[in-house]
Amino acid sequence: MQALSLIAAAYGVEKYQILDAPGWLSSEHFDIVLTPDRAEAVVDPSKSLQEGQTSWQRNLQRLRAVLRDRFGLVLRIETRQLPVYDLVQAKTGIKPKPHTTDKPRPSIQSNGDRQITASDATMEMLAAQLSLMLDRTVRDKTGLTDRYNLKLDWTPDLDSSPTPNRGPEIGGSIFTAINEQLGLRLESKKGPVQVYVIEKIERPTEN
Repeated sequence: MQALSLIAAAYGVEKYQILDAPGWLSSEHFDIVLTPDRAEAVVDPSKSLQEGQTSWQRNLQRLRAVLRDRFGLVLRIETRQLPVYDLVQAKTGIKPKPHTTDKPRPSIQSNGDRQITASDATMEMLAAQLSLMLDRTVRDKTGLTDRYNLKLDWTPDLDSSPTPNRGPEIGGSIFTAINEQLGLRLESKKGPVQVYVIEKIERPTEN
């Protein structure tokens, strides 16, 4: 896995939130094997959700320990004023219909860099998904509290491809699709973003 992705996964953040990363973190890949506790070696179908989350947190702690011990990783957490997008309603108003099923089953997913589909999803969920697509924090400022079923399709625009910590410029095809298909729009702003600044990291030596 890409070293930068390992750091993002270990600390539960997106790659655009990691600053001052040397180039090799994005170009070099590493395999890390985490040895689980003996009790975790066999998957128990009856294991509760809470127990599963506890196990996952332990694995994240192990991954952070590997990054500290083998990579010499030292991070500093800051809040900086960075470019963000505000997701707001367009003049036409929201186009997808609210989800009406009594049994909530929220889900949202992307198909590469050309489609987002969602069921029983909040605007906050959509904003989080757009953050992943655009490499920039997207804040839900729609004021909408309903849940929606929606599908967003667009053609990737090479001229609006995101760059690290910047994101594409407004005018790319995804922005047009958000407006025309969802009745929403993205406004470019600046706002507080929590970032993880790399103070020190070294290439690990072989075992």
